[in-house]
Amino acid sequence: MISKTQSALAMVRDGKSVKEAAAVAGVAEATVYIALNRLKGKTLCPCCGQVVREGFEIDQSVLKT
Repeated sequence: MISKTQSALAMVRDGKSVKEAAAVAGVAEATVYIALNRLKGKTLCPCCGQVVREGFEIDQSVLKT
């Protein structure tokens, strides 16, 4: 189960506005904006959308194309 914030971020990635995603997920808009700013400039996993921590790499051979 993912958190409300992660749920809202997924909706934003799928094209919903921050305001709409926050309302559906039940979190404040500011929470979504803070989470988006925290993700800027970081590598995200193409499967789950989580931040890939420093020192880890994404194995491209296991990804669906």
